[in-house]
Amino acid sequence: MTARDHYEITVKREPHGTMSRWLFEHMRPGTALAILPPSGSCAFELSDPRPLVCLVAGIGITPALGICRSAAASGASRRIHVDYSASAREEIVCGDELHGLASSYPTITFRARITREDGRFNAADLRRLAREFPQSDWLICGSRRFQSDAQRLLLRQRVAPERIHVESFEAAGGAIAAPKTTAVLSPRKRRTMGHWLLFALAAYVVQASLGVKWPLLDRLQAMTTYSALTGTALLVLLCMQWHLGYLRWQGRTLEVSWAYGLHIATGPAVLGLIWLHSTHFGYALSLAVNLSFLASLATGAILGAYPRSPQWETTRRMLLAGHIVMSCAGSAFALVHGFTALWY
Repeated sequence: MTARDHYEITVKREPHGTMSRWLFEHMRPGTALAILPPSGSCAFELSDPRPLVCLVAGIGITPALGICRSAAASGASRRIHVDYSASAREEIVCGDELHGLASSYPTITFRARITREDGRFNAADLRRLAREFPQSDWLICGSRRFQSDAQRLLLRQRVAPERIHVESFEAAGGAIAAPKTTAVLSPRKRRTMGHWLLFALAAYVVQASLGVKWPLLDRLQAMTTYSALTGTALLVLLCMQWHLGYLRWQGRTLEVSWAYGLHIATGPAVLGLIWLHSTHFGYALSLAVNLSFLASLATGAILGAYPRSPQWETTRRMLLAGHIVMSCAGSAFALVHGFTALWY
């Protein structure tokens, strides 16, 4: 949103909603409430070259409206399309404002879908949008059924799970269960993590190359039990890293997004355990393990730090291939290293 002196919310009265029922029954103009500021991780960079398609329904228009307002106020060049589903015309929320934004700003388009007249959003609608807005990010916000249906259609269209973002809400206090979200880190957070991981990798390489001595770690790393424990922890993280590939191989697409977030998060943990396990590169097999893991982490960090764009898609694919190859090599070397260390 663009306002700095206040927050604006959109509320629909829900039969099971504790807060919405209380607001409609007790709030009056001028009433003051003590509330916390907004929080959450579903955010989008308006400078991103990829289009953003918002599939929203009912009161789920709120995040799409905020994005359009921010884009209009900042003059952002990002292409934004809002496909808004409502049961009837009288149930459209802020329709005049969205039509006005679409008329005034060429980067914003808006379509109101009256489901009683036009039917529900379906596979043909999705294929049309996918052709019109290739390589898009997709925001889904609406009822639990709407979110589930939209997400299933996107996955069937082979949209990458990391490009699907679900803004979920539920009626607190009622019997409505919260849907399983598949949101992952925002582009900004992925870039920040990628850059910090690259910095940490450079620091590790420098200290290992200079042979910096860490007295406590040197003593611990000389102990067989300590090395076995940290090495085992590294193997556990390896299994967690391969969970993403396993789910993709199994075709369990609804679980991939969560696994993708876990895959990103374990990168820094792997580097930390490598440092705890050995502050030096080592020789022969140990050197091969270290270098392959460091190369895998570096390529993964670069992929996270720099989002998709047509200009570097070929380079990105080469980095992704290198990331997978180095991960395979590192896993194989680590298993051989662990076996030989324990056996001999």
